[in-house]
Amino acid sequence: MHVLLVRNSASGSAGQVDPGGVLVDRGCTITDVDIADAARWVRDRESRRLSGIDRVVVAGGDGSLGVAAALATLADVPMGVVPAGTANDFARAMELPDDIERACVLAATGDAVRDVDLARIQGLDAHFVNVASIGIAPFAATHAKPLKRGIGALAYPVGAAIAAVRSRPVTVVARVDGHLVWSGKAWQAMIASTGAFGGWADTGSTRLGDRQLDLIIVPAGRGTRELAFDAAALKRGELAARDGVHHDRGRRIELTLHRAPRMVVDGELLEVDDRSVIAEVTERPVRVVVG
Repeated sequence: MHVLLVRNSASGSAGQVDPGGVLVDRGCTITDVDIADAARWVRDRESRRLSGIDRVVVAGGDGSLGVAAALATLADVPMGVVPAGTANDFARAMELPDDIERACVLAATGDAVRDVDLARIQGLDAHFVNVASIGIAPFAATHAKPLKRGIGALAYPVGAAIAAVRSRPVTVVARVDGHLVWSGKAWQAMIASTGAFGGWADTGSTRLGDRQLDLIIVPAGRGTRELAFDAAALKRGELAARDGVHHDRGRRIELTLHRAPRMVVDGELLEVDDRSVIAEVTERPVRVVVG
């Protein structure tokens, strides 16, 4: 088997085990590519570089998965995941091994796959498999970033607690498949595929591989008590079902924003230059190796 190994050396657990060595030990030949080069291949749609590839294996955190998934769909091959990040939300959602060596073996030898919807954000060259979010989440990610090395995945709930105190609502107009579904101020708006989020949480109500994205909006005006219950529901994977929380589904979700200069896409902070953010399901789902 010829594996394209996409590495992100900056990920939280990178360097603990050499994925390339494990893959070679399992009889694979590998082409090694850095995440930055992989992103360029996706942007330029360089399918010729993927000739002869049987599988894409990504060794990195959640922020690396969108690029690797886009390569896998471009090559029409499965994607194996070696979770080497801080939170590894996707691996948790897919019930993949959190031990890097076991994950490498599964990525190299597994033959059971599961379809996961891959989403693309127009204009940002960004793909995601978990959640893209505006509102509290970018503030939380900003506060969590310097804490990751010290407290790992706990940095996310700590960052969220700080953000809840310091952030302000944003104005959102949301359309799903062209239909207006929301207009007003919100603490948070999330577009979800798996829905795994923030190192410890899940939006809930997603259905993997159904060619739909979920929109979850937490409106402004909810008191401290309600927001605390929202946070608890997010941890239980029940936020989308909460009274007063807006939930919608569709293939194309457009958010028109005011006072939302940044968004978090699978844990990565991105600047939003335009007032409109459009996320849509890609033509093909990514086939994830799960067993």
